[in-house]
Amino acid sequence: MKKLITLLFVALLAISFGCDKSADAPFVRALTHKATKYEGRLAHEWMIMASDMIKENYLYGPQAARIYGYLGLTTWESVCFGLENGKSMAGQINDYPASVQVDLNREYDWGIVLCTAMKTVFPELIENINNAQRSQVDVLAALQEDEMMKKGITEIVRQDSRYLGAQIALQINDRIRKDGRELIRNIVPVIPNRDASHKWYWDPSTLGQVPVEPLWGTLRTFIIDNAQTCEPNPPFQYSENPGSDFYKDALEVYNIERTPSNKAIAYHWENGVGRTSSPAGHWVNITRQLLQQEDRNLAECAKAYCLVGFAAADGFSAAWFVKYKYFLLRPVTYIRENIDPTWVPLLNTPPYPDYSSGSSVMGGACPKVLISVFGDIPFTDRTHLGSPLYTPDGGPFVLPERSFTSLTQAGEDAMFSRVIGGVHFRRACEEGLESGRCIANTILSRTDFGF
Repeated sequence: MKKLITLLFVALLAISFGCDKSADAPFVRALTHKATKYEGRLAHEWMIMASDMIKENYLYGPQAARIYGYLGLTTWESVCFGLENGKSMAGQINDYPASVQVDLNREYDWGIVLCTAMKTVFPELIENINNAQRSQVDVLAALQEDEMMKKGITEIVRQDSRYLGAQIALQINDRIRKDGRELIRNIVPVIPNRDASHKWYWDPSTLGQVPVEPLWGTLRTFIIDNAQTCEPNPPFQYSENPGSDFYKDALEVYNIERTPSNKAIAYHWENGVGRTSSPAGHWVNITRQLLQQEDRNLAECAKAYCLVGFAAADGFSAAWFVKYKYFLLRPVTYIRENIDPTWVPLLNTPPYPDYSSGSSVMGGACPKVLISVFGDIPFTDRTHLGSPLYTPDGGPFVLPERSFTSLTQAGEDAMFSRVIGGVHFRRACEEGLESGRCIANTILSRTDFGF
């Protein structure tokens, strides 16, 4: 009987498990190194690399947001096993049902787990990745692993950590391949033509544009049920009557004074393709600045990046669904036809419909999830400090830092910037902001990190 009990106890310790661990469990080797003891810099370096590649590869907002969603997930899944009560996102996000299994009796280095997982996920995730970028990924992974080894990690721990990181990456890559992105990559849907019966339709030919990702709203979301979750109210009914809400919205855009203070708002939140890492990347960079300012550890950084990644990815899915549902024209088209044929917006108009504003959805979703991590704190954003910006007015304009009284204020600033810039009607921005806040609330109510 005594022998049987001993065997059962040993078997119990050998059982593989996910991130959840009982508070009264005996000491296990898997928790020899706590994820809270690692520097957040390990995560920051990967996010900086992703932002650089997004800029270099000229990726648009939805494409960038998807990348940040998966990288946030990868970062969290790579460290949650190193927390006593950490919980995997398995079973909490759509189409990610089972957690990777971890052996209680093995020791892991969470820095090596992370860099191995990232090394495997990056090539699958970064669209149009080239050989030079693949080499950059390999070099960063090697540098981080070498740093961990210099702290006295044994070869067997390295191999076990590599194996775990690879298993995490394989599971995430499986979701990447099945989320619907590959299905729509080479599909060019028929875009409805703007005519006398559909004068409210967006007309890409106005500026010689090609529609960006019209099928993006079909992709699998992370947390919200689908891209129709948190759908905003419809846009105002199209009208050319000067007394109508639609006309008034357009007139506001036309009449906004281009004062230095207004220009500063518009320029700060201009996150054009190729020049920046997108609106989502701007908020990821704000996240990094706040984490570095407070010297947060790797586990805390992983949670923050995971939350803001989900907010960005699901936010852009929702925004893109309604963009191509309503197919609403941009202010530049309406104003030139009904108010002033010579009018030029302050900022360049992006190649997709007006309603709703993706930047405004980000302004609602990202601050809300970040408040759950930091509180609604004041901060100074240096994302574009010193970078040049060219606009229809000329340039380059060298951008300064910008300070905010709170994360909420920053989100509202981002929202209104698109009205000042002349690229969105106010209705698209205000409704987008509220849609983003709804998405953030859904994410916060449905995720449990156990940490």
